[in-house]
Amino acid sequence: MALPEDYKRLAATFGKGLFSDFLQILSVAPGGAFDLSTTWQSLSADAPTEGEDSLYAPYRIYQPGQSGLIPWGFSQTEGEYYWLANGKADEWPIVTRGRGYREWRQVDMSTPEFIYRVVADPQFEPFSIAALVPEPFFAPAPESTF
Repeated sequence: MALPEDYKRLAATFGKGLFSDFLQILSVAPGGAFDLSTTWQSLSADAPTEGEDSLYAPYRIYQPGQSGLIPWGFSQTEGEYYWLANGKADEWPIVTRGRGYREWRQVDMSTPEFIYRVVADPQFEPFSIAALVPEPFFAPAPESTF
């Protein structure tokens, strides 16, 4: 499956861990609990093959050849981060929901910009944690935890 180039660079640069002890991006290295491919396959296996998917409505989990959600990260406060795969990977919008904004929100920006604004921009509501964590940081996870 194609993925946005900026995400692949981000994942290769940082590896596994948490941004500001809050936002976990899924790894591009296959085989771990927090690996994008494994996570997507698990969600895909549980998704209905036809009709509405009540867990993700009005969206669906991505299936090859169709439009749908591909997970790329999660937050410590039940935030879910996906791309809406429809067309060229580098143009996929981010679709998210979480505690405090249960309805889906679509954000048209790159994955690194979204992460930066979540951890560093106090005006990026309802997504920002900048007021809670004044100095953004990345904490690599020990290999055994993922």
